[in-house]
Amino acid sequence: MASPPGGYGPPRGGYPPPPGYGGPPGHPPAPPYKPITGSAETMAMHAMTIDPKTGLPKGEKPPASPAAVLALICGILLCLGPLTGPTAIVAGLVARAQSQKKPHLVGGQGMASIGIALGIVNVLLWTGIVVYWLSQDA
Repeated sequence: MASPPGGYGPPRGGYPPPPGYGGPPGHPPAPPYKPITGSAETMAMHAMTIDPKTGLPKGEKPPASPAAVLALICGILLCLGPLTGPTAIVAGLVARAQSQKKPHLVGGQGMASIGIALGIVNVLLWTGIVVYWLSQDA
């Protein structure tokens, strides 16, 4: 039986398997990462550069949570109306709670605080606009 036209189907011939696919029959597959090896000095130097709590290089902050990013973006988008203000406040409060609960894993507490502040400004601004608009009709 011939293979379909257009190069579909398995390759013919003795092609080697792609990297990481596995070893020869009877051998375990290769690990997907390169283990750290070297002298005792190299291993000690590597251990000093990695924070054992987070697994990140020492001095590096954990990444910001998606809720903190959402709070900051919604806080910045004042021009989209009053819906982004409450969203920024709620997302900011969630992000701050996450970062206080697990500070070594979740970052972005500053972004969340700025998002909350901009969300409050958004709510106050749109409340003022609506009150002014309603007072003009009276």
